Amino acid sequence: MKNQYVGDIGDYTKLGILRKIQNTGLTLGVNWYLTPNDAGVDGRHIEYLSRPCDTADTELHSILKTIVADDLRSVAELENRQLLCNAAYFHKVLDFSGSADKKALRDSWHKEAVALLRSQNLIFLDPDNGLEVSSHKPHCINGNKFAAYQEVADYFREGASVIVYNHRDRSPESKYLERFTRFREMADAADADLFCLKASRFSVRDYLFLSQARHTQKLRTAVDEMLKTGWNQYLSYRTL
Repeated sequence: MKNQYVGDIGDYTKLGILRKIQNTGLTLGVNWYLTPNDAGVDGRHIEYLSRPCDTADTELHSILKTIVADDLRSVAELENRQLLCNAAYFHKVLDFSGSADKKALRDSWHKEAVALLRSQNLIFLDPDNGLEVSSHKPHCINGNKFAAYQEVADYFREGASVIVYNHRDRSPESKYLERFTRFREMADAADADLFCLKASRFSVRDYLFLSQARHTQKLRTAVDEMLKTGWNQYLSYRTL
């Protein structure tokens, strides 16, 4: 996540999902995976804000529209607006610039995040691009734009269900979704109930759920109820 992207269509879908799930009583932790802004670039997918709200969450649409219109685009503003009531946030920037030991920096950053969010039932991870890929290892110069598989599994091992943002690549959908099943081969996440929501408006992205068995019914019910409303224009299930 970058501050300059706040308010784009990705925020609309991710916050819509999290706000609906919070109604189940699950406590929420958010690791923004915040990275430094890129010069001269803002989140461009804000066309939805120029139209009337077409989902059940008119409050979310209105607040995001105000944030963008008033040029207040930052995760701090999202937190201050209490869009996610009583959520715990980790917003320390993961910045590799000038770091001689990126691994040590990242390991320390990750341990701090896990410790802060440990008591929450559900953790949302919001990396710029999503889960790590072979071309961008976690400790390379642009590795901070990705969440490492083991980092995700660490949260699950602590007892939380996890949702991870992932920006879709250009590979066939079946091959793309197969990446997510890697968690079934990891000792720390093998017990996760995996399912996925595709957000298809403007720029395609996915939300991967690693659910603890005791949370699955609540999570599935919340999503099912959401998809009975106008959100079904934005979101749909994908089978893993």
